[in-house]
Amino acid sequence: MSRLLFFLLLVANLAFGAHLWLTAQPAEHDFSRRERNRDEVKIVAVMPPLVAARKAEETRQQVQSLAGAACVEFAGIATADLPQAREAFAAMQLGDRLVERKVEEITRHWVYVPAARDRRTAEQSAATLRGRGITELSIRPDFAISLGVFSTEEAARRFLAQVEAKGAKGVVSGPFSKEVKDSVFLVREPDTELVARLALLQREHTASTLRAVPCPAAPNGGATANAPPAQAAKK
Repeated sequence: MSRLLFFLLLVANLAFGAHLWLTAQPAEHDFSRRERNRDEVKIVAVMPPLVAARKAEETRQQVQSLAGAACVEFAGIATADLPQAREAFAAMQLGDRLVERKVEEITRHWVYVPAARDRRTAEQSAATLRGRGITELSIRPDFAISLGVFSTEEAARRFLAQVEAKGAKGVVSGPFSKEVKDSVFLVREPDTELVARLALLQREHTASTLRAVPCPAAPNGGATANAPPAQAAKK
């Protein structure tokens, strides 16, 4: 009887021990159950180690070259990427050390008579021009007189020479319309850590540029005499 009791106790202990061991083991994970949109997951790119090392070295050299710059200019961001770039700059919390400006490009030129003080004066000028054989003109809401709009500055100048040859007075040529060519972010007094963050951000926008530039005048003066001038492209 004692042997039977011993045997039953042994079996019970073994069973209890097995139960403890099994419950302590991690269950076999079925990661497929945890996947979401499995068919939509794609590997975008895997950067080879040599390429990664080269880019890291380029970033290090760029940070070193910009260290100590009074101002750094970040330009060349694609229009579609501007919201993302603005969010990245906002996260840096730069306050008034960050200035965004637009670089505009002249897309149309026109030949015109500058705005008159009232419509009557504009109509008198228009009548004088018609008397000289210049009939294709229009009076604008601001009482300027438009004689023609052109896609290039050279075409506008040629037409101006033609109307001046007919005796037209007070006619000039100039820019008519512009479009934003680029948005430039200027960062004042960046430290090494900030320059490194800018360099990493620049790598996300392959067509962008990051360079040291002279700082414009203080914002309270409203002047930007030292800022690089925006060059209008000529067609």
